[in-house]
Amino acid sequence: MVNIILVCEHGASTSMLTDRMKDAAKQLGVDAAINAYPYTKLDELIDGADIVLLGPQVRFKKKTFDAKYAEKGVEFMVIDTVDYGMMNGEKVLKTALEHLKS
Repeated sequence: MVNIILVCEHGASTSMLTDRMKDAAKQLGVDAAINAYPYTKLDELIDGADIVLLGPQVRFKKKTFDAKYAEKGVEFMVIDTVDYGMMNGEKVLKTALEHLKS
């Protein structure tokens, strides 16, 4: 199972995207736990995560997170602004899985 965490300013806007990603995972047969939270909760959630997807509004935090959590082995990826705006759960999921493979 892949554990995907989405973070944004408050966790609200990513919740809709999370639902669409869960639907896409089900349709694609991907075993994934996908949840959204405010980025301020990341310290509590990082253990066990495989990848953390950052909403475009918190993309400025990526370098900080990369450095802070380097020893955790967790990947960080900023969600494409267009995919985020269109709530394209399938595309975001596929991009995240590809990022994990590379």
